Amino acid sequence: MNGAEVLNTPGYYYAFAYWLSAFVIICIYHDKPRKKRQIVLDVVSFLMLQVFMYWTDGVAKWLFIPSMLVIIFTVLLYVRFNCDFTLKETGYYGATVLINAEFGASLCWQVYYNFSMDVPAGYLMVWRILELAVVYGGVFTVIYCIERHLRKDIEELQITGRELLSVLVIVVMVYSVSNMSYLDPKWLFGTAMSRDVFIIRTLVDFCGICLLYAYHIQVRAMQMRFERDALQNIMEMQYKSYQMSQDNIDMVNQKYHDLKHQITLLKAEMNTPRSVEYLEQMEREIKIYEAQNKTGNKVLDAVLTSKSTACQGKGIEFKCVVEGELLFFMDDMDVSALFGNMLDNAIESVEKLPDERMRLIRLYVVREKQLLRICTENYCTEQIQFKKGMPITTKKDKRLHGYGMKSIQSTVRKYDGTVRTALNENWFEVKILFPIP
Repeated sequence: MNGAEVLNTPGYYYAFAYWLSAFVIICIYHDKPRKKRQIVLDVVSFLMLQVFMYWTDGVAKWLFIPSMLVIIFTVLLYVRFNCDFTLKETGYYGATVLINAEFGASLCWQVYYNFSMDVPAGYLMVWRILELAVVYGGVFTVIYCIERHLRKDIEELQITGRELLSVLVIVVMVYSVSNMSYLDPKWLFGTAMSRDVFIIRTLVDFCGICLLYAYHIQVRAMQMRFERDALQNIMEMQYKSYQMSQDNIDMVNQKYHDLKHQITLLKAEMNTPRSVEYLEQMEREIKIYEAQNKTGNKVLDAVLTSKSTACQGKGIEFKCVVEGELLFFMDDMDVSALFGNMLDNAIESVEKLPDERMRLIRLYVVREKQLLRICTENYCTEQIQFKKGMPITTKKDKRLHGYGMKSIQSTVRKYDGTVRTALNENWFEVKILFPIP
């Protein structure tokens, strides 16, 4: 094996590495069960990479960059078709795929170069296969564990242009330093010694991995902190809204209580039957008001009264069947946040409907054996997309919206419950199940 052959890592090493690196990301971020179509795509993408990199193995240096652009484009398409990524997310996670693949291939070939001299010629192919399996198995298993751990506490990162630009700059710098020694041994970080080329490639790629994952962890931590603060603010705002509603309800109830006594006195002093009938009608209306939204949970009473008033002002019909005493195990702030967000989302959805006959909201809080079932239903004419059972916000800046639903999920998880959303025959449903302690 001459120096040129040693210096040029075989194309199938890189083809394996690129495919495995992309497959790891797909396994982590592909949320739906894999179907036959995805498996066929796995095989096709693997064969495409193998064939193309075999044909371009040892290609002229002026064709090196165009060939790599084709390979990168193929890998990015493979990732995008298998994951529900936006273009920005594809670029962000694709950068990780590229650097991980470069490191895996570089390390694998360096191991082969360092130990192949001691292997008998007849066993070189066996040694290559064994070494590929061990090194790639170890490298990409570790990467899989890291990616899985990073996704554990957050559903998905909201990637902006800033994050995408940062990782692209990192990848271009790492890739340039790593591969320029192959293109031009005389450049600043180049060398004519094969062993030094391998060391430079492997160390630069490893530093690139460390830099990318350090940035990834920082972005993740910042978003988690942002989400935590946003959810806490939502809970506090809903609780303050409940407190204000409760104060208003107490004041109104006191006024109605006084008015009821005044009506009694007026009835005693009235002489005409018509006047008495009029006062009796007022009294019935007061009793109807006093009887509404008495669910057995004072916090829920205040929330429902507030939302009922809002619905009346917007021409929305609001019906509820509620057993509020079943919420005994929940904190007041959680009750106000959960029902406040559920009803706010429903009101925001139906108030946009032009036909008032479609402005319907229904709420159920009932017991089913040892489970508490909470469900809101509202008429909806929008085409809603779902991801992992949750609606995807249609608003442009996703980083600043969708926290009402995230707050609901956070509250449900706190009490070991489950939440699912669905759109059935123009009815948008939010279904929650809690185990009753």
